[in-house]
Order: sequence, then structure tokens, then C-alpha cells
Amino acid sequence: MTRFRFACVLVLSGITLVSSDALAQTPSPSGGVPSLTGVVNQQQGPAQGAQNAVQGTVKRFNIGVQGGVAVHPVLIVAGAYAELGPVLSEKVTIRPDFYVAGGEVTTELGFDVDGLFPLPWSVGAGDSWRTYAGIGASFALSHESFQAPVNDSTTTTTASNGTTTTTQDRFDFSDTDFEVGANFIFGVRNPRGVFFEARATAWGVANVKLLAGFKF
Repeated sequence: MTRFRFACVLVLSGITLVSSDALAQTPSPSGGVPSLTGVVNQQQGPAQGAQNAVQGTVKRFNIGVQGGVAVHPVLIVAGAYAELGPVLSEKVTIRPDFYVAGGEVTTELGFDVDGLFPLPWSVGAGDSWRTYAGIGASFALSHESFQAPVNDSTTTTTASNGTTTTTQDRFDFSDTDFEVGANFIFGVRNPRGVFFEARATAWGVANVKLLAGFKF
């Protein structure tokens, strides 16, 4: 009986050792790290993969945002851009942008394609701001809406609660045009992608814009 018990103990000990060695030598699937629960933790989930894809696109195309004011007519401008290149030359880049501008009378929806090239001058401490210039094409849908009085007559209306309202007869006018113009650009920017520029558009929707922006 004693020998039988001793033999059983040896067999059980051998099975335990073999099982432990097999588990230690079995690689985890997909390069993941086994957790305490026995479930493999994946290195990258679907949400993280989508986020990395978006970040890669932003970095690849140098996507950024810009905003500012237009001088005549007075408009508030906001938009986004990408910077591609270099093209044709090591120093020339192409910057397409899309913007929306709005004011009291005028609303613009525009698309620009500009070529930018550096200038030999710099400003600021340590030459941190480099100057650049550019030329390009502007495509804009411009809508103007305004009101004009029909005549000098007024209408007075008294409500049941005693409130008196005076109104004047007016005509509503609106005009929408598609315009093509040429852009002329001068600006400064730093290595972090922040820029300030003046943009003059000739022909088409003639205007001068003062813009600031940065890339992500």
C-alpha cells in the first residue's frame, strides 16, 4: 500500500511539471500579452486604429485651420487647409483651402488653390519667423442680400393688448454669383506651423483678407 501511494505521488508530480512547461512555452496569439484572467490583451483596438488613421492623414497632408477678417466688404472668415508638396521645386508647396465668410450683407463660400514659396527674409528673435509669398486661384460663390424701402410710408399696427408696432414697407433683394479671381499672398510663419498673412484677391470677389492659422 505504501509503495502504491508513493507511485501515485510521483505520477501526479510528473503530470504537473509537464503541464507547467507546456504553458510556459506556448506563445500568446497575435503578439498580445496574456492577462491574469487568461484573455489576451490586444495591442490596438478598432477605436485606437481609427484614431491613428486620422492622425496619420492629418500629419501626411499637413491639415490646419485658419481664420480672420476681410476688409472690403467686412466679413468674418473661417476655414481649413492642407499643405502639399514640395512640387516642381523643393521649396514650392501647394496649399488648397476651403473657407466660409459672412457679414451683414455678403456671404461667401470659397475654395482657393495657392502656390507658396519662401522668401530670403526672416523676422523675430533667432530668425524664428520666416517670410513667404504666394499666388493662386480663387473660386467663390458670393451671395448678397439687402433690403430697401418701397417708399416713405409707414404702417402702424395696434395689437389687442395695446402694443403699437410701426413698420415700413421694404423690398428684399438677393444676388448670388460665382466668381473666379487671382490671389496674391504675403505672410510669415514659424516652424510650429503658425502663420499670419495678408491675402489680396483681384478680379472675381475682389477683397483683402487678414488671416491667421496653424497646422495640427
